[in-house]
Amino acid sequence: ADVGFGRSTFLAPAAARLRGALRSARVPADLQRHEVGPGGEVLHLLSLGLPQGADIEGQSVGASSSRGSREASKRRREDRGSPPTRDAPWTAAVYTSGPGRQDLAQRLLASELRVPPSALRIKGSLHAPGVSVQMVTLPRGLPESVLRAPSEALSAGLLRSTTHPLVVAIGAADMQTPESTGRGDRGARGTPTRRKGPQEAWRCEGQRYTVVLRGINLQEAQGGLLEENLERLTDEGFINLFELSSFGLAEVRRYEVGAALWSGHWDLAARLLLTANRSREGLLQAASDAFAAGDLKQGLELLPEGPQAGCDGLRALAMQLLLRRPALEALQTAVPAAVWARHLSAVGRLAWNRAVSARFAGDLPLRPVAGDLVWDKSAGEARPLRGQELQDGGGDWRLSDVVLPVPRLGEAVPECSGRLHLEAALRQLVPGTDAPAAAFPFEAAKLLPPVRRVVGLPTDLGWDIVEAGAGAVVDCDLTRLRGTGSEEELPQSTEAQPRGRRSASSRRGGSAGEGSGSISDGFGGMAGPALRLRFSLPRSESAEGVLRELLRANPSEFQEGLGRQDETF
Repeated sequence: ADVGFGRSTFLAPAAARLRGALRSARVPADLQRHEVGPGGEVLHLLSLGLPQGADIEGQSVGASSSRGSREASKRRREDRGSPPTRDAPWTAAVYTSGPGRQDLAQRLLASELRVPPSALRIKGSLHAPGVSVQMVTLPRGLPESVLRAPSEALSAGLLRSTTHPLVVAIGAADMQTPESTGRGDRGARGTPTRRKGPQEAWRCEGQRYTVVLRGINLQEAQGGLLEENLERLTDEGFINLFELSSFGLAEVRRYEVGAALWSGHWDLAARLLLTANRSREGLLQAASDAFAAGDLKQGLELLPEGPQAGCDGLRALAMQLLLRRPALEALQTAVPAAVWARHLSAVGRLAWNRAVSARFAGDLPLRPVAGDLVWDKSAGEARPLRGQELQDGGGDWRLSDVVLPVPRLGEAVPECSGRLHLEAALRQLVPGTDAPAAAFPFEAAKLLPPVRRVVGLPTDLGWDIVEAGAGAVVDCDLTRLRGTGSEEELPQSTEAQPRGRRSASSRRGGSAGEGSGSISDGFGGMAGPALRLRFSLPRSESAEGVLRELLRANPSEFQEGLGRQDETF
């Protein structure tokens, strides 16, 4: 199940396996991600309701309700003497709670805003069930029809999917210092620090995570194993593998479709897209079975209908093939560029994961070696480490400085210590020649970054142990705005040192195994001791990798929500 993840590929292979589970598939607030700006400020949802214009330019918006937000926006436009126009950029904070499928949230929001999903500018996906707070932009502004008569859902700022457990909230944005984002960081509650005055436009530089791991064993925590693993994680980092869900969770994986596209096998790619969902657990089994049998007409009739079903692209592709269009033409006409991108990128990501796993499973030492690439900030590109540098000042270089090229369509893998592993992994997935660049709806060579850091380092890491119930341990922005939680209901910490030092009572301990919970379903119970963890990462680094290294377990062993999922577009 853990494709692309070595069974023993960890920075500290001899470290103890810790008990703990991420239950965000049931309680989305157990995994929260907020965008972080260039000054370290953390993005939050300030109010609910449709902002009318470019309310956010790196500063806080002082609206406390959707009506107040609209009135404040109107006053600002009047002051500037500029009525709302279709061409004025529109920006808002968007909150998503659900299955970790940004494409679903994007379609839902785009449907309400009456624009195509591709018109929305949102950076990055959470890749797991949970809560995400991001900035969304419409470069050309809101449609005139939305400006003059927004839907009831947009006015309320709350959208719900009828086909998926998905909630999308939209409203004005607020930027806060990291110290004011978590309830475990005492002394900062209710005193957010916000940026004042005109600032540069928002630019996401990283993410701030709040994670709750349930089913923690108190004996492990009180015995020092948890603290030892956390300290090692802070000092040495984690292997920065691409997330498991980025490879797809349907019967046909994304990298299988991507490999067919990469090599120009257009008929195979079209067939794999139409037949990817063969499980009885999904909604598309009957249609997929008909497509697999070659009955395009029957498959079209069996596809679910409606904008939120998310099958418009599959329907268009099947229709193009039914009209006997060539497979490449059908793909170019019916398949959105974003779908091409997620399947093609899965190939490069999987090859990269396999090459990195091979490095750590091999004989190379756990330190940089001559020929490794490191990022040269002054030159803005990667360069190889020379043997002389390692001899003269080898202690200055760490694995967190090393980057590895990401395989990109139409480009040769640069010379580096991991080149042979990368080429072998890529050719195992795509044994033939690459398709011509002109066949793709974008510059495919630039789909993925040229390099990725092999080892990531979390920053601003804080943690404590709390007693969890069946519900949320940490409030999310939507809960705070809707008033369904209160400070009195916050879980009380049994180790009230948010920076990770155990309290005196914790060191004295309790009885061994007290409150350790039971593993009854493979993940542990909902109630009992839980680890509340906060940390920040650059945009290109994986929170799943942090948890994987901390628990010394692969994603399917600690994370719910990695069961099969329909692959639709």
